[in-house]
Amino acid sequence: MNNKRKKRIVEIYFILYLAALVFLIPGKVSRNIESDIFPDKPRIFQLPFSLKSEKNALNATVRLDSNGISIISIDSTNTIFYTGEVKNIKFNVTIEDRNTRQVLTVENFEGNSTDFFRYSTDEISQSLKFFWDPPLYDRKSKTYIVKVTGEAISSNSETLGLIVEDVVQFSLNLNYITDFNSNLLIATETAGGQELPVSGGQTEENRSLILPATNLFLSPRDEIVKSIAYTPWENEITIFGLNPKIDLRKQPEIKIIREPDNKIGGSAKIISFTESSLLIKGETPGYGVLKVSVSLTRHADGKEAIREFRVVPQLTDEPKYQQVVYPDIRYTFDPKLPILTGQKTSAYLKTADGKIYAAGESGSAFSFTPSMSDTGKTLYFERYIDNNLMGQRYTVRISMFPVPEIARISEIGKNTIRIFTNCYGNYQGRENYISKIDVLRGNAKIREIIGAQKNEEGSFNLKQVFEITPANSNSEFTFTIQAVANNGQKSEVTNYSGK
Repeated sequence: MNNKRKKRIVEIYFILYLAALVFLIPGKVSRNIESDIFPDKPRIFQLPFSLKSEKNALNATVRLDSNGISIISIDSTNTIFYTGEVKNIKFNVTIEDRNTRQVLTVENFEGNSTDFFRYSTDEISQSLKFFWDPPLYDRKSKTYIVKVTGEAISSNSETLGLIVEDVVQFSLNLNYITDFNSNLLIATETAGGQELPVSGGQTEENRSLILPATNLFLSPRDEIVKSIAYTPWENEITIFGLNPKIDLRKQPEIKIIREPDNKIGGSAKIISFTESSLLIKGETPGYGVLKVSVSLTRHADGKEAIREFRVVPQLTDEPKYQQVVYPDIRYTFDPKLPILTGQKTSAYLKTADGKIYAAGESGSAFSFTPSMSDTGKTLYFERYIDNNLMGQRYTVRISMFPVPEIARISEIGKNTIRIFTNCYGNYQGRENYISKIDVLRGNAKIREIIGAQKNEEGSFNLKQVFEITPANSNSEFTFTIQAVANNGQKSEVTNYSGK
């Protein structure tokens, strides 16, 4: 009896022991609970470089009333902060007009800027400050998208030397509101004390109803017209409170003031009119400022409205480009065109038959990288204003790289000389180095001095140094050699005769 009881006690302890072992065995019970709940949750990495915008939008509110245009409120500045272990930071800032889909590239205003958008950078605070002055020439609400792209070289130990990039964007919102007094006023006499005549068929009760005494004012489409010197310009004047077809007491008057003097040239005249506007055109002065004043007098009450705008000539520089370009190298073409009022500027790199290889909208610079198959072609760099060719066509030749060359031979000791070579361009996406020095004849042994390589930044000239010694010390130290580049090009044959 006692033996059976002891046996049961042993069996119970054994079962408890096995249960404890099961809990200690690693398996599904000990798996990551978070990964079970969120099986598709991605791993999170700390980026070596990131941009963060202080504001998601900059807003401006503009009033259009009898006094013209006035800015009621504006948030004109946004700050982009960047973080990370990086160096050599470069920014690219673009503005997209959501209405026209045109994209403008903005330069750092320390070197260049547009009238409406600009930015500056500060390495101490690790930030980029963006500024805008709302363009008011269209007289309508607009939305712009600002895209800031940052590119840098990583200094982080895990990504050392890699190019890292981040992008952030925000919006610019321009809102117009109007405040026109267009209510009909009922009175028995005009401001001059005379009763206005009414047409026949009116009853005695409404005979005293006069024409509405509305505000009269002019609003130019552009307060400042920017145009190329000595070229045509135009501006439209919107008229509130007067129909120029039937309500004019006398012909509209235009007065011109030329500053600093009349030698600057320039002209203005009314070309056409509608029921609510005048179209004015003229020639842009060569320099200075042309002030154009327009006045209208309403027939009903003799009230006069006067408004002035300015025509400012824009001078153009010669474009920046390379006359000769080589395959697999990126080149920048800058048309140096200003932003013009109401005119579209563009630039193209074309073939003689009009095929476009590259283009820059709104007068902005653009890049072009010729391919090896383009070698031998001739392209033309052209600038346009409103699809009209401006100035001349500039020729751009796509040439094959110059052949490598053995530029210099230097004796540095007995039976030891060094040769200095130049090689040019890229080959299959990599720098086109001298791959070998062929010994065509003679007694020579060649090795490259790796530490003596020198590549000039921004240049496609690759410099190398090779050391030559006798292959056989008992033979005369003379040789004939030729340098061979990665792309297969060969230098001229070079001879050396020892003393």
